[in-house]
Amino acid sequence: MAAPLLKVLLYSLLAFMCLSQSSERRSFVIDYDNNCFLKDGQPFRYISGSLHYFRVPNFYWKDRLLKMKAGGLNAVETYVPWNIHEPLPGQFNFKGNADLVGFIKLANSSGLLVIMRPGPFICAEWEFGGYPAWLLAKNTSIRLRSMDNKYYLGRVQSWMDILLPKLKFLLYSNWGPIISVQVENEYGYSSACDHSYLKFLEGIFREHLGDDVILFTNNGASEHALECGTIPSLYTTLDFGSSENPENAYEKARKFSPRGPLVTTEYYPGWLDQWSKPHQTRSSQVVSKTFDKMLALNASVNFYMYHGGSNFGFMNGGAYDSSHGLFPVTTSYDYDAPLTEAGDVTAKFHILREIIAKYEKLPPVPIPANTTKFAYGKVKMSRKLTLFDLLPKFSAPLGPVKATFPLTMEQIGQNYGFILYQTQIPPRFAQSNVTLSINNLVRDRGIIYIGKIRQATMFRRRNDQNVTLGIGNMLQLDILVENMGRCNQGVAEPKGILGNVTLNGSILMDWQIYPINLDNLFSNQFDFPFSEIEKSDHMYDVDKSFAPSFFYGEFPVNSSHDTFLHLPGWSKGQAYVNGFNLGRYWPVIGPQITLFVPADVFSMKQKYASVMLFELDGSPCNSPETCFVEFVNTPSLNGTVHPIG
Repeated sequence: MAAPLLKVLLYSLLAFMCLSQSSERRSFVIDYDNNCFLKDGQPFRYISGSLHYFRVPNFYWKDRLLKMKAGGLNAVETYVPWNIHEPLPGQFNFKGNADLVGFIKLANSSGLLVIMRPGPFICAEWEFGGYPAWLLAKNTSIRLRSMDNKYYLGRVQSWMDILLPKLKFLLYSNWGPIISVQVENEYGYSSACDHSYLKFLEGIFREHLGDDVILFTNNGASEHALECGTIPSLYTTLDFGSSENPENAYEKARKFSPRGPLVTTEYYPGWLDQWSKPHQTRSSQVVSKTFDKMLALNASVNFYMYHGGSNFGFMNGGAYDSSHGLFPVTTSYDYDAPLTEAGDVTAKFHILREIIAKYEKLPPVPIPANTTKFAYGKVKMSRKLTLFDLLPKFSAPLGPVKATFPLTMEQIGQNYGFILYQTQIPPRFAQSNVTLSINNLVRDRGIIYIGKIRQATMFRRRNDQNVTLGIGNMLQLDILVENMGRCNQGVAEPKGILGNVTLNGSILMDWQIYPINLDNLFSNQFDFPFSEIEKSDHMYDVDKSFAPSFFYGEFPVNSSHDTFLHLPGWSKGQAYVNGFNLGRYWPVIGPQITLFVPADVFSMKQKYASVMLFELDGSPCNSPETCFVEFVNTPSLNGTVHPIG
């Protein structure tokens, strides 16, 4: 018995030694002496592209990754949005489009390395920069991105305790594809400029990921940003666009990481769109010329974005400054990237691929074909019910939240979309003209109704939120507030009404606050009357007192293809196809005119598909001939823009 047992032990020891030797050869490190990366002991540089798994249906992850590989890339980069994965405190989601581990494994099987950017702040023009809105429930002015708030630091710790162990076993040293991990994001733009906070985060990352992975920071190519956003123990990388001189940018970075590879973590081949601003593009020739210069310097480069995708639902971010107000990001995140919002290969894709071929051997793989786009045609719409008709359902079963003064969205747990505030106007104001004031504390767009008749609209961009109203005998005041996307710049951004509402200086009290969770419309408990058609004498009413209403239509489908929803004559609202929240539409402001509808929202088994619009401002439904939407096979992102307000 001793001999067989000894033989087993010897074989086990031999297998362990082989595995240990193999593990030693599996490494991705920085060679500071030769200013390069070493992959398994050999000099290496990555040419990568950003693809956010949370902006692309998982149905299409493989298609996009294979196109990136065919484009000459050897890595993919992604952020991790905390708000997608922990929508409520302690409740985690890593399924479906939130299947981060599945995405990383798919990238690996597609032949791509992975660069991770877990935050906790990511910016990304994403809602609240990736932070979950519930961080604001207890303290709407919470200090973020610093050591000042113990509650915030505790939530960051508990989130990273869940996230980082999932990445540990996918590190390159553990035979996974992850070669590097970013700590925080563009911290040099933070007003806190707190290096102890970066050290705090580094400690958490090292605790979970160990010393076998490169940790890095990323900041703009300015000395101020690099001074605030870097510490010596984290490797310094940059972001910049095609107008930057790479040599000058890298010279600044050398002051903070004197040795090691040159790295551009964000190189912009395009730019983002915001409502009311012209559609953004960047010249392929200029982008490729600067890219060529970086590769000639042996830099590692990540395109931000290589494939932008979409801000489905309510997940777009926004930029805000005191001089110009709020500029929400559009639903499309096309970014004028090498792959379009719908994943199509562009001329920019081919031009950049040719530049890569000058320096690296292209993989011998075909470029996947673009997906079929189908024009399903016009769909007749009909108005079902107004928002006021459905208020009791939205607040069921407990009824509206009652409060002496207005509460924020976060304080009542309605974090995204809409919230309605209702109170009674004191009788002394009847039959008079009054000034209603909210002192610039509507976040972000408020529609004011008296007696359910629309009176005025407030938008955050205006310097002063005062309106003159004529009060008749109807004394019910309703204010419908829309969250247009929390600021993605890393500051506390509560939504709803943030202060008191006054009439001629008198504070209004005793509010009923209704959460408007539109996604509940498609739950079995809500029982929305899709099949009930409103009486014909109301269907095409477009009076100026128009209440926000729900419009519905159905159309036959016998195929499942990508398409684009065109909304001629519609104003502003939220669009759903087959219950899937496509995002905001606002064609009267522009530049985005159509919404991308991915093929996976259709089913080959269904005979009919549905469209539902929550229209806020005004429909084209003054006659049945004009009351329609249309599914087309080409996008329109470059429409005429108009000022907001």
